[in-house]
Amino acid sequence: MKNIIIPLLALTFIIACNKKSKEPIYQSTIANLDVFKVKVAAVSSNTGSSTINANGILVSDLESKPAFKTGGVIERTYFKEGDHIRQGQLLATLNMAEINAQVNQAKQGLEKATRDLTRLKNLYADSVATLEQLQNVQTAYDVSTQTLKIAEFNQSYSKVIAPVSGIVVKQIMREGEIVGPGMPICAIMGIGQSHWVIKAAVSDKEWARIKKGDKADVKFEAFLGTTMEGVVNKMADISNPGTATLDVEIKLIKSSANLAAGLISTVTIIPKNNSIMGSKYSIPIEALVSSNGGHAIVYIPQDGKAIQKSVTIDKLLGDKVSISAGLEGIKEVITAGSVYLQDGDKIEVIK
Repeated sequence: MKNIIIPLLALTFIIACNKKSKEPIYQSTIANLDVFKVKVAAVSSNTGSSTINANGILVSDLESKPAFKTGGVIERTYFKEGDHIRQGQLLATLNMAEINAQVNQAKQGLEKATRDLTRLKNLYADSVATLEQLQNVQTAYDVSTQTLKIAEFNQSYSKVIAPVSGIVVKQIMREGEIVGPGMPICAIMGIGQSHWVIKAAVSDKEWARIKKGDKADVKFEAFLGTTMEGVVNKMADISNPGTATLDVEIKLIKSSANLAAGLISTVTIIPKNNSIMGSKYSIPIEALVSSNGGHAIVYIPQDGKAIQKSVTIDKLLGDKVSISAGLEGIKEVITAGSVYLQDGDKIEVIK
């Protein structure tokens, strides 16, 4: 019997000790459940200057699509895609059989009108022909003269001369094909230093800050470590329907590299009015708990509690967001842990 009682007493003592040792830990955990550990970040004041960053693509501002003045069958082309051509170079000719026949027909018509006019003048002088008859023949002579001029003009423009120097980026028509008046036979792109421009898309607020003549720094992915100077040359008047952005055209001032259309670049535009308009503060983007349109909710630490604040968003800046209103006098915002908070929750800031 003693052998049974002693182990039971020992077991009861161990259980009692374990219970006492766990109670303080349990109570301490319960007591700290309503305290949230959070991290904070400083609110930056945007009182200085700001540049505008955008991605751009290199294109040529000189494009030409030469064509025949008249229609017909292409007899010969003197170019192919990728050829470098010079201004004034012969590009293509038409089969001249039909056009030459039109010129000869016009010449013969003019010769007949000349004979008729000479005869009617003599008859009118002898009072045999009337004034109306003479006027009608005179009109026919004038019409024949103009018809010949038109035929000869079309004859002289039955060949295509390169209007600009550049490179043939696309051959549209080839020998033996029938071409109509004004139909392009090829596409020429200017590749001179003065023709290269960069087209970059910016937001409407950024577009409003940019003015023609603003300087820009250009960096191409193909030429790492090289920065080229540029200047804002043109600004779009209509936004892109798909992206709601507006295009800005930047002219390269000088380039020491061989460039090609389609090169991707990073553009940093330096507005003359170089202050951030409408944006007073910037905070990490993870500080935003929720957002609706241009408004968002953030929490700030105050007297050991999380205080909810409504702010007005200006624009996103990568991993930061600029705020135009709502953070006046605020030095810090809660970042890590903010999504679990409610207004007035107790917090402990972790450094």
